[in-house]
Parts: sequence; structure tokens; C-alpha cells
Amino acid sequence: MQAAAGSSALELAEHQPTVWAHTNGYISTMTVQCAVQLEIPDVIHNHCRPMTLHQLISALQISPAKAPFMSRLMRVLVHLGYFVEHNDSYWLTPLSRFLLKDNPFGGRSMLLLGSHPIMLEPWCHMSTWFRTNHEQQQAPFAFANGGRKLYEVAAGDPWLSRLYHDGLARDSSLFAASLVAKCGPTSGVFEGLKSLVDVGRNSGTGTTGQVLAAAFPDIDITVFDLPHAVAGLEAAAQPNLRYVGGDMFKEIPPADAVLLMRVLIELEDEACVELLKQCKKAVSNRVGGGGAGKVMIADHVLGHESCDDQVSEGTLLFTDMVMMACLEGSIRTEPQWSQLFSQAGFSNYTITLVCGLWFLIQLEL
Repeated sequence: MQAAAGSSALELAEHQPTVWAHTNGYISTMTVQCAVQLEIPDVIHNHCRPMTLHQLISALQISPAKAPFMSRLMRVLVHLGYFVEHNDSYWLTPLSRFLLKDNPFGGRSMLLLGSHPIMLEPWCHMSTWFRTNHEQQQAPFAFANGGRKLYEVAAGDPWLSRLYHDGLARDSSLFAASLVAKCGPTSGVFEGLKSLVDVGRNSGTGTTGQVLAAAFPDIDITVFDLPHAVAGLEAAAQPNLRYVGGDMFKEIPPADAVLLMRVLIELEDEACVELLKQCKKAVSNRVGGGGAGKVMIADHVLGHESCDDQVSEGTLLFTDMVMMACLEGSIRTEPQWSQLFSQAGFSNYTITLVCGLWFLIQLEL
């Protein structure tokens, strides 16, 4: 066997660690998944102080014979930054606290959803999907699941459905709380608004609207989603919060502002333009409104100067691949966003980093 042309064995060996890291990249995901499924973060949190390996094994009701293997698992989790080890005891870090069951902003459900076999299966068929000519364009997820989309599969699996909706709710809570903290009454984002419509896409939570209604009692908030998604949410209504069912592609209730939280990320460009036109119509048709009127988008912006470090860019690139594999949307760059806005009839917009990888894009009428 000969080395690649122009490369010696020593030169090629320099790249082996990188290829091995990519080969074993799934191990970090599955190790953290294992920790969450075993409830290691919650057990240590409930103990209220660092735990030794023996205490942890006992609390988890794991056989003492597994102690050497548990030690190796914890060693990797410490390496990944999910726990710290001191004096042979383990304690939480901000990463593991983010995965606690009772963290209202936590990412536990999203982690379990993203590492579920049903979400990993499309990747096993990706090369076949690329080589197959489809009569109708479909995501690799549908290709691997007999034409069924993620929503259809989740609808038939209560546990998967709970993960999906709980993950969306906590993600929305994190964004909404951060938005209120960063863009409160003095920021100008909500200044002059008398009404706002929080448009959902079959999320069935209304979490963002609930947080905004509590933070801005002078703004009338409408949570707008498919009829079956808002059914039963009336109990969560507040004096300035109501729930309305309908189809966002046909008509959106008029308001001073329309908020699209995590909606456009799952849509193809043509559908995005159609929806943005409906949003513009809703804001234009308001009666006796306040301010100039705007459309607000909570989404990601790939390559933006506010979030262009290597870790953030890599995370968004991988997230874009998830959207390609399992849904029909994408993570867009600012030029791609700008093109959509122009096609929908908007000329002016601003982009603000709110938290993590989430941006607020404001479109002025």
C-alpha cells in the first residue's frame, strides 16, 4: 500500500488525530445523552454538594461492579466541561445546570430529541438520498421514514411529541426572558406598541406570548397558531393575553407588531416570502395602533459579526445540516435574509444578537 502522492506517512499521520476526532464525534453527544438519561445532573443537584463516585453509583442504583466504567464515563463528562472533579468528588458546572429537569430555560429535551434514533437515522441514508432523483423534493428524514415528515412521526409517538413541544417551550422561554432583559421598555423595541401577535407553527405552547404579556401589561398579546395547537390554552389567558386559532398563510390578526419565533427557520424560501407578506398585511391593516408598526423575527444569522467565533459558526453550520436532514428549512446568512425581505416588500431592517445564537431581526414598514 502506497501513501497518497506527494505525502509521506509522517505527513499523513499529522492529520490522523483530526480524522479520529471527527470519526468519534458522535461519542460526545451520546455520552451527554447517557448522563441525562441516568439523571446524573439532577442527582448531584439534589444532593446539594459534591458527590464521590461511590455516592453517585449508590444514588443511581448502579451495580458496584460498574464502578470502573462509571469512572470512565465521568472522566469524559469532566473533559467535556459538564462536571468538575475535586478531591475525588463531582460537582455541577453551568453546562450540566442547563440540563437539569427543573430548569425552565434548559436544553434537556432538545438534547434527548436531537440524539434520539429517529433523528439520527436520516444520516445513515444521506449519501443514498443525494444520489436518488425524487419526483417530489423531500428531506432525508422523510426519505428514511417512508415519506413521513418529522411532525407526522412525532404525532404518533407521545414521548417524542412531548420532547419536541417541551424543547420548543423551554427554548422560547429562554429567548423571551432574554429579550425582555436586553430589550425592555427603555430599548425602543417595544416602545409605542399597543398590540402584538406571536405567530406559532404548531408549537402548542404560546410560551413567548406568555412571557411578553407578563413583562408588558400595556401591550395586548395574541398567540396565533393552528386551531388544534391553541385548543385548551385558554386557561393560561391573562387580561392582556388571548389565544386565536387560524392559518398564518391565509390571514394573521392585525396588530402593531408581528413576532415570528422560530418559524422561518423551518420553512423554504418561497414559504418565508409568502408568510412575510401576510405579516406585513397584518401590520398594515391595524386600526388605531401605536408606533410605526413592525415585523419581528427571532432566528439565527449565519456568519454575522456579532456571532462569528469558530464555535458559534460551527454550531450554526451543524444546525443548518440538521434542518436539511430532518426538516425543510435552513440557517440563513444576512444576504439571504436580505433577499427574502426584499422579495416580501421590506427595505429596512436591523439585526440584534439577543442571547446565545438567537437574533432579533426587526423589519420596519
